[in-house]
Amino acid sequence: MKHQVDFLELLQIDYEKYPVIAVVGGGGKTSLIYRLTDELIDKGKRVIITTTTHMAGESELPFARGGDAVRVKELLDKERYVIAAEYEEDTGKYASLTDEKLEELRELCDVMLVEADGAKHHPVKVPEKWEPVIPRCADIVISVIGLDCLGQPISQSAYRMERTSEFLRKSLEAPITEEDIVKIATSICGLFKDVEERVYRVYLNKSDILKEKEPAEHIVEELERKNTVAAYGSLLEE
Repeated sequence: MKHQVDFLELLQIDYEKYPVIAVVGGGGKTSLIYRLTDELIDKGKRVIITTTTHMAGESELPFARGGDAVRVKELLDKERYVIAAEYEEDTGKYASLTDEKLEELRELCDVMLVEADGAKHHPVKVPEKWEPVIPRCADIVISVIGLDCLGQPISQSAYRMERTSEFLRKSLEAPITEEDIVKIATSICGLFKDVEERVYRVYLNKSDILKEKEPAEHIVEELERKNTVAAYGSLLEE
C-alpha cells in the first residue's frame, strides 16, 4: 500500500548506514514501526521487528518465537518481514530477546526495528531510571510524542505521571506545554536518555487533532534550534 508521506524521508533515516532503529517514548511507537516496515518492504528490504520490552501480540503476522534463526530466515524469504520475540501466554504480548540474540539476528536482515520502551498508550512520558531499554546494537533512536498531550494535565496524559511531574517541576494537574515537550524530547533525563552517540530523531504524532499546525511547527523549530531533527504528522491520516 502506497502512502502520501514517506516517513523514512520525513525523519531523515539513512537505513543503509544505520540499520538498527530503536523506537522509544509515548503512544504510537508500534504504529510507527509497522509503517516503517511497510516502507522498507516497498524498497525491497528484509525487516525484523522485535522488542526489548513488550509489544502487543498480533496473531496473524509472521512470527518467529524466541528469534529462532531458521524460522526467521524462512519467514524473511517468504514475507520479507518477521516479528522475532518471545511470547507471553498470560498477557498475549511479545517480549524481549537478549542483546546477544538481537546481534545474531541483525545479520539476517537489512533493517531491524526495535520497540524499546513502554507507555501503555499514553502520549508522553519521562523515563524511570531503568528505562528505556535501548539495545547495544541500535544505530538510531526515534522518540515518539503524541501531540494530544498539549494542554492536557500531566495526570491525564503522561505515563509515569509522577516522574513527569517531578521532571517538569509542575503539579500533576498542570497542563503540558510546547516548551515541556521540547524539554522532554531533548533532555538526557527525558527521551534523550541513553541515546549517547547514536543518531537521534523526534516524531510528533497525532497532529491531526490540532486545530492549527502552529504548535507542532513551533516545537519542530525549537528542536531544530537544539540540533535535533524532528518532524510532525499523523500515522492515522498518512
